[in-house]
Amino acid sequence: MKKLNVKTIVFAAVLVAMNLVLSRVLAINIGSTLRITVSATPIYLASLWFGPLVGGICGGLGDLLGCLIQGYAPNPLILVSSVLAGVIPAVFKKYVFRDKVNTWKIAVMLIVHGIVGSLGFTVVGLHVYYATPWSVLYATRVIQTIALTIANTILVSVLYQSALTTYVNQVFALQRTREV
Repeated sequence: MKKLNVKTIVFAAVLVAMNLVLSRVLAINIGSTLRITVSATPIYLASLWFGPLVGGICGGLGDLLGCLIQGYAPNPLILVSSVLAGVIPAVFKKYVFRDKVNTWKIAVMLIVHGIVGSLGFTVVGLHVYYATPWSVLYATRVIQTIALTIANTILVSVLYQSALTTYVNQVFALQRTREV
């Protein structure tokens, strides 16, 4: 994990802002329980770049601020799913894949989050809040999770394997050498 400093906090805040724009402005809402959006992409990147603590905070803040902006109460179970979006990729990157990340490994990380987050915590949260039948939730969420996992895998892979990651690593490596 990179050290929490002003530069990290500012960069993470930009990723949270991107998450908010993607999830609240550039999203397609289908009913009360389904939203088509690639808003998790900045959270996944925060996780891969800065580790599980910063990634989890970004995911949680994105969800909480999004609820505040739209004027509804946060759902604690969906909040857990959002936090996990920022934790799971970093944990997999460090402990399972030993910092060697490629497109297929990113796909595995996002599939695990899709199963645990979207099809797990989010479905339970939606069932509790809206009393939507399980069969309806799973029928729509499975299709949504598959589609968004594919879209997010492509986006995260392209962005993570681009010069952007090299830039982030250089900026924060320079910061670490100045602190020593």
